[in-house]
Amino acid sequence: MEILHTNSADGTRLRLARWGKPGRNLLIVPGLAEHAGRYVYMGEKLAAAGWQVTCVELRGHGESEGRRGHVRSWMKYVEDFQAAAAVAGGDLNPVVVVAHSMGGLVALDALRAPVHPPIRALALCNPLLRSKVQVPGWKRAASGLLSRFLPFLPIDNELDTAGLTRNTALVRAYEDDPLVFGTVTPRWFTEHHAAIERVLAYAPTYHMPLRMMVGTDDIVCDHKAGLDFAGRWGGPAEPVVYDGYYHELFNEPERDAVIGDMARWLDEQELS
Repeated sequence: MEILHTNSADGTRLRLARWGKPGRNLLIVPGLAEHAGRYVYMGEKLAAAGWQVTCVELRGHGESEGRRGHVRSWMKYVEDFQAAAAVAGGDLNPVVVVAHSMGGLVALDALRAPVHPPIRALALCNPLLRSKVQVPGWKRAASGLLSRFLPFLPIDNELDTAGLTRNTALVRAYEDDPLVFGTVTPRWFTEHHAAIERVLAYAPTYHMPLRMMVGTDDIVCDHKAGLDFAGRWGGPAEPVVYDGYYHELFNEPERDAVIGDMARWLDEQELS
């Protein structure tokens, strides 16, 4: 794994990881609280399939700069995505994007506008289009006020880690990972809701090929929201339903098949 760095539009220093030799370009956008180290297995698999894989750690994630679980404006994540895409694509070479959970919401928000280099195709894994995490009523009720007056306040994200994957060893690794965090801020909460509203409204206007991968037993993100979104997608869309799978499809016991099927789909987009 090669470590790279770049700066977002406001100067925030971002850490990226890379696998594979120069050639076809793929950008991975992880979910909330994740970092590139959680994508080593997939990065190596996709590199072996002929891709040069770049994984971005969004601001506040991994070893990138920024406050953990916080963003002043969701557009800052969009700027991070744009900076990472430029690294992944080099001299305006097309890029395919693989994004998980919150990373999917960031990618979708970014792709409402042209990205340079151009994005050829998008593969989403249980994207954050509607949360299934049980947030206490008081947090929801107070989120707007707290976002305005205490935007940096760290609050438990209420994530049940047992629902991430059926691979219990990887659940334990997540829980013991010093780079993983378990909080979000009120500003993050209100900003992510606004981003969801934007991308849902924009669904018919997207045009690149989409692979929507969802697990029916995901307790973090609502898989039905992902399927509904794919049904309204403006370009070619391929929904893929994994019956009984949890949130992290790329970490499930059957992950070789999940990654292999996605790699074949990505190959098809390169040839089309």
